[in-house]
Amino acid sequence: MTRITAYVILKELGNDALHKYIYENIAEPTFDSHRITNPFPQDFRDYYERMLIAHADEGDIRNRNVIIANRIGIYLGHNSRDLQIEKIGEVTSTNMNGEETPTSLWRKTTM
Repeated sequence: MTRITAYVILKELGNDALHKYIYENIAEPTFDSHRITNPFPQDFRDYYERMLIAHADEGDIRNRNVIIANRIGIYLGHNSRDLQIEKIGEVTSTNMNGEETPTSLWRKTTM
C-alpha cells in the first residue's frame, strides 16, 4: 500500500488544477515557489489539512510547513513540463513561517 504523503496528495490534486492556479493567480511571467506554497493552506485547504495529517509525526507545525513546501517544490520540478513552467534559478524570499529562505525561481513557458 502506498504511504500517503504530501507528494501523493499533490498527485491527487493534479497538474490541471495546479496549472490553472499558476496561470490564473500569478500574473507575472516569473515567480518563486513561495508564491505557491505560502497561500496553499488557504487556497487548497482540504488538501493542505490532509498533508498536515500525513506528516503529523514529523515535528511541529513549522517543521511540517517546511516539509510540505519542499514536497510542493519537488512536485513542481518533476511536473514542470505539464505545468508549463521551467526552473530558471534560485532566489531568497519569505516562506510561510515568515523566514527568509532560498526557493526555486520559475518562468511560465506559455502566456
